[in-house]
Amino acid sequence: MKTKIIALLALTIIVVSCRDKVYNKYLANVPVYSSYEDFRASVKFESPKTLTTKGNIYIKDNYLFVSEPNEGIHFIDNSNPSNPINKGFLSIKGNTGLVIKGDFLYANALIDLVVIDVSDLSNPKEINRIKDVFPAALPPSLADYPISGTIDKNKGVVTDWVIEEVKEDVDDFAFENCPNCEFFISNETNSTFYTNTQSANTPQGVSGSITKMTLINDYLYVMESNVLIPFNISNPNSPIAKSGVNVWREAETLFANNTNIFIGTTTGMLIYGTSNPENPNYITAVNHMRGCDPVVVQGDYAYVTVRSGATRCSGELNQLDVVNISNINAAFIEQSFQMDNPHGLGIDGDLLFVCDGDAGLKIFDATNPSTSGDELIKQFKNIQATDVIPFNNIAILIGDDGIYQYDYSDSQNLTLLSKIKF
Repeated sequence: MKTKIIALLALTIIVVSCRDKVYNKYLANVPVYSSYEDFRASVKFESPKTLTTKGNIYIKDNYLFVSEPNEGIHFIDNSNPSNPINKGFLSIKGNTGLVIKGDFLYANALIDLVVIDVSDLSNPKEINRIKDVFPAALPPSLADYPISGTIDKNKGVVTDWVIEEVKEDVDDFAFENCPNCEFFISNETNSTFYTNTQSANTPQGVSGSITKMTLINDYLYVMESNVLIPFNISNPNSPIAKSGVNVWREAETLFANNTNIFIGTTTGMLIYGTSNPENPNYITAVNHMRGCDPVVVQGDYAYVTVRSGATRCSGELNQLDVVNISNINAAFIEQSFQMDNPHGLGIDGDLLFVCDGDAGLKIFDATNPSTSGDELIKQFKNIQATDVIPFNNIAILIGDDGIYQYDYSDSQNLTLLSKIKF
């Protein structure tokens, strides 16, 4: 009997030890690291470069600034909108946005905030860097693929990604949130594969509606990884970072008006006050179904576009919401208007501009905000744009193929002044 028990135990051990290994095998975003020294030595002003992709737009005095995502900022002399002149490129690795106050330009550089002296626009210089203030910042990755493993900060700063095949041990057959993944069972003699087919103004300038940086008086506010971070810039060349405020929603855009910050999120607009500028306080939220959500504000009204179809936002709504903020503590959607696929928007006086996807650029009469979405002045179907800054009768639009400037002094007949093609 003892011999039989020993034999059975031995067989059990053999069976267990022969159990097939289980792996996940998939394509993933694999991090590319740069040393901290090389990363922080990357800021320099170079000769003009061709714009290659759309990014945030910003105007200050007679200059147009265009962020080339993850690479830097184009400096364009726009004193004659009919003939903009590309003057140079400020290389800033990891940059996605900027604001300017006085002679100082503030730009994010992945994990850092960089201060640039632009008193001489032909020779901008980095004068300060607040290091590691955005510790969770990463460059854009391809949304159809997961990020591989854990970021190792000892290796440096993640400045890019490459798509590579990754194989990892797992305890069973299950894996989640892994687009384009496959798992397999392997032993010494064969492998079987299963494929997942799922695809994954003045002293300061004017920004578009799609930005995560904004200014209120002596404070710069930056949204990073759903944390709203205030910087005291009363000494403009030495920003002091304050404790961030967690925003519990997926924040996308910031817009400042008076002393309030309007945050566009994928599920509504949040309003924060800055009576204590170093600790913004939540005031209220105006909710909608899931969708991308830029916002602009003028007077007692905020204008919000909600769109479907974007990778991060999903949702099914395509509309313009007009939000009554006359009582900031009890803001509400006064009216909604159906749109095709609205992106950025801008307002100047009684004119509301909406970049509406394939439907083109729409201009509405916003004399009465609550009926503005029904007061279409003109639709320009041949103009596709993702964001717009209307200012002093010049509309600066950015789309998939370039930057366009139009004279809208006659809102019925826009006059194309110039275009900078990508």
